[in-house]
Amino acid sequence: MKNFPWKRVVPHLIAIGVFLLVTFIFCRPALEPGKTLNMYDMQLVKGMQQNLTNHVEKDGTSPLWLSSMFGGMPAFVLGVPAPTHLTEWVHKIMTLNLPEPFQYFFLCCICFYIFCMCIGVRPYLAIGGALAFAFASYVPIIISAGHITKVWALAYSPALLGGALMVYNKKYLWGFLLTALFTMQEIGRNHQQISYYTFLIMGIATIAYIVKWVKEKDLKHAFKAIALVAIAGTLGVLTNAVNLFTTYDYAKHSKRGGQLILPERNKETADSKTTKEGFTKGLSREYAYQWSYGKLETFTLMFPGVMGYGARGGELNENSHIAKVLEEKANYPSDQAGDFAKSFSGALYWGDQPFTDGTVYLGAVVCFLFIFGLVYVKSIHKWWILGASILAIILSWGHNFPAFNNFAFDYFPFYNKFRAPTMILVIPQLLFPVLGVMAVQQLLDSTESKAELFKQWKVTCIATGAVFALALFMYMSLDFKNENTQRTAEFNKIISSNSPTAQQQLQALNEKYPAQTDNRMYENLVYQSKGNTEMAQAIVKALHQDRAATFGKDIMRSLLFILPVALLMGLFIQQRISANILLAAIGICIITDLFSIDQRYLGEDSYVDADQLSNQNFSKSEADATILEDKEPDFRVLNLASGKDPYQESLTSYYHNSIGGYSPAKIGAYDDLITYQLAGQPNVQVINMLNTKYVIQNNPQTNKPVAQLNPGRLGNAWIVKAVKFVDGPANEMRALDHFDAKDTAIVQDTYKSLIPQNLTYDSTATIKLVKFDNDSLSYETNATTPQVAVLSEIYYEAGWNMYIDGKKTDYFKTNYVLRGMVVPQGKHTVEFKFEPLSHKYSYAVAKFSNIIIVLVFLGIVGSAIVKKRKATA
Repeated sequence: MKNFPWKRVVPHLIAIGVFLLVTFIFCRPALEPGKTLNMYDMQLVKGMQQNLTNHVEKDGTSPLWLSSMFGGMPAFVLGVPAPTHLTEWVHKIMTLNLPEPFQYFFLCCICFYIFCMCIGVRPYLAIGGALAFAFASYVPIIISAGHITKVWALAYSPALLGGALMVYNKKYLWGFLLTALFTMQEIGRNHQQISYYTFLIMGIATIAYIVKWVKEKDLKHAFKAIALVAIAGTLGVLTNAVNLFTTYDYAKHSKRGGQLILPERNKETADSKTTKEGFTKGLSREYAYQWSYGKLETFTLMFPGVMGYGARGGELNENSHIAKVLEEKANYPSDQAGDFAKSFSGALYWGDQPFTDGTVYLGAVVCFLFIFGLVYVKSIHKWWILGASILAIILSWGHNFPAFNNFAFDYFPFYNKFRAPTMILVIPQLLFPVLGVMAVQQLLDSTESKAELFKQWKVTCIATGAVFALALFMYMSLDFKNENTQRTAEFNKIISSNSPTAQQQLQALNEKYPAQTDNRMYENLVYQSKGNTEMAQAIVKALHQDRAATFGKDIMRSLLFILPVALLMGLFIQQRISANILLAAIGICIITDLFSIDQRYLGEDSYVDADQLSNQNFSKSEADATILEDKEPDFRVLNLASGKDPYQESLTSYYHNSIGGYSPAKIGAYDDLITYQLAGQPNVQVINMLNTKYVIQNNPQTNKPVAQLNPGRLGNAWIVKAVKFVDGPANEMRALDHFDAKDTAIVQDTYKSLIPQNLTYDSTATIKLVKFDNDSLSYETNATTPQVAVLSEIYYEAGWNMYIDGKKTDYFKTNYVLRGMVVPQGKHTVEFKFEPLSHKYSYAVAKFSNIIIVLVFLGIVGSAIVKKRKATA
């Protein structure tokens, strides 16, 4: 142990200790026995996965087809069997196998720290940067929402970037290994959108390095470095071939591969670019841009309350303007007024997003240090960091900056597969603290004169002051309103008219104008007060004052965090304090600043009793119990009693095969079916053809859900009397508006060759499901002449194969989403098997790539050991 390099190791051990300490302090409620995070989306995932879980418990195998949502869909979006032992082993080491939520923050810290080590940042500075990255508000927000794959992918991003930069800085072997390992981890977390942003950062950094290498005429190193990063990255990608290849294959058939646009029924998306068949290329702009950050909302990076705090981040109380209005105008007692005001806390948000859990706040001190970095840092890193940050901010604006973002959406590779532009703000979340720690390190190592350093400090203070001046100008000039004034005027006119058709007029108003936050609040208050528009107007006006007060307080709040850091930095430049004092002050201010905001999104109220949470979300109702007594092998359920959109909830799928569900990546055809046939007033013929045996509805007398049999459902399969051929998918969808699903099959002309002409309907012909499993189904057929049958199973050509008496045979798509087949004469056994080639071949590729990475690791470590022994011999 004498020769052990303790001086090099101790700082890293201290860093790990600090990360653990800070993480445990922040997540201390999770240490209480029986407590768990109430993560809503994780409950959705549990409902989504239960069908697969049941299958594993029953047969010991994980199926590739999920039967419990949307009539059936590939299980690829939830993960499929793959050789992941190496990925999970590395993940457990990186997280120290900590329980949740500790592992999320620790992983963010340690990966950012690794990045800093890769680019030569001092360990103690790297600690501060890591904490700034890990505790920026977006991390607790997405943890509380249950977006866990997003957290993991975000956490691994800096480590992956660090490995690539090591190679670019001529540390080839270890850089290659880290790039391969962390690409494996990044892709393995299965959040393609965050991974896309990570590779976007790498691309911008690579361009900056290429410019540098060209200027230095170091082209040999340029080709070598880029080749090594490309090979390492490819190796890391291939270890996750199963996830990637199956997802890529599925994406072409999911809603992310395109959405059907019927201009006469979907005018708001008619401006999206479409193919001649009427499909968007990827997601429609309207859908993809739903969560666009506002231009002024971008100031939340430094002032969290610019547009309010989101659904969970702000809280009104008895001191709010709303409470005061209630006390003065309605004679509410102080405590009741405070409780009433609290119920409107979510309305503090008045930004451009339809709703949000919280704002993206990077920290006032972090933003100040970033500005200092822009002024002071003399490094190649400054320019690519600035370029990537600006690009990310512009892209986050989505529909608020169509001049550039429509171009990016249409022409950036794969970019139109993703939604929620605000998510790209993870790029500045990563890069702002990077440039900040670089700036502080350069300051600590500087040999420049006091005068020169003071000049740079002064420019930084002036630039920061300009940001504050702009924020103050906004504070004084904004009206803090979020309403459609025309809607409000028409609403008041309808309410005051007392017309017998007022309800119909109000419904038409909803279709005519979107309801902004203020409109919804105002109209609800009018209904609650039985038409008292004066009181409603007073409360909404008070809300505007509360919004202004929130912004004003946060301007002062950010100033109070920045001032001590700026002053101490000036004193350090004048050599009046030591570096340790400066670093301690920066660290304390950063973590205090971020903790106080983070607690709004992941505080003690985010933790609940684990048993209570499980019972609350998955308690079996009497309707569920009734349906579960039905032993028919396969049928579906429509739940209209949950109080939620049946196509945006997965709790029904916990117990039943549902025609609804929750997934942002449904099969595209089924998503089209929801849009045009199921949403709103559903098409009964479509409900019947989906084998919907039970409809769960609330009993008006008991207000409890009851299961009602659907007498019109058509079962698993049926023989039709006629086939109606149509030209293209748009006309196929239109044909569903008026058809008899029992007698007629709607088929596109492209499948005409698969169906014999002049078929004669045989009323005695039968088709019966005799075996049902997720990945395989068997039918028995009997017909005196060839017939056409419709199978109530979702059509998915990239995997489902049909075999008649063991011989593979073609089938076709019918009724837009279902499978159709020609039933041959005589008695036959028909089998459908889910056999996606994307999974079969990618499994072998992933297994081989895992072995290669292990061999590379052993080779590099062995080489390093041999080299060290030779050096000490």
